[in-house]
Amino acid sequence: MASLSLNQNIPLATSAPMAAPISASSPGMPLIIMAMRKLREAIVASSRVDDFAKTVYIFIVRTTILFGHPESYHPALLHLIRRIHFARPLSKEEETEFIGYYILDLACRQQDLADAFRVQNIYNHRNGRIGMILTALVHGNWVLFGKAKAAGNVYEKRLIEWAGLRMTDHVVRCLGKSYLSVSKAYVEQCTGMPWERLKESRKLLWTCEGQTVVIKQTKKL
Repeated sequence: MASLSLNQNIPLATSAPMAAPISASSPGMPLIIMAMRKLREAIVASSRVDDFAKTVYIFIVRTTILFGHPESYHPALLHLIRRIHFARPLSKEEETEFIGYYILDLACRQQDLADAFRVQNIYNHRNGRIGMILTALVHGNWVLFGKAKAAGNVYEKRLIEWAGLRMTDHVVRCLGKSYLSVSKAYVEQCTGMPWERLKESRKLLWTCEGQTVVIKQTKKL
């Protein structure tokens, strides 16, 4: 747990570095996740909607987002927004934060942009970074996508990662249709991945000659 960014000031510190990736399969994580689930079930069974319940749910949502475990953070997030918030209102900053996570989960993990925009309108959610991500996903704008992700807090970045591979695939398709060759640095800048890892993960037939990536070989006359 010491390796996680759980400081309550983190959501407002958009320049904070990304926490080291931690998955729900890491040693000890299944036990922690199970304990959180039992705690959530106990709070729901006792119908608690007091400050203790609100604090617990805020902690669980933030923590399991970092774990990348939607089976935990998604139901906790909905209960926090739809049930606890009406009995013990979140602060304006907290409401903006957690509605933003809900919108990002819809858009990035569930790939439901229509519902993401619906939730944004229902709650009159106004957050520049979230809006940039939605716009980037709608238009396939990887430049805007990268800027918005870089500006996000650690929790937003973890949620945005669900759409990262899809955006990388889109970038690769665009580069493949647009160029015969392009600089290696530009490919890495656009995709956000080192050339060797990109080539291996996407099974690319492109070749690298020095600092130039050759996408299509021209026919010699």
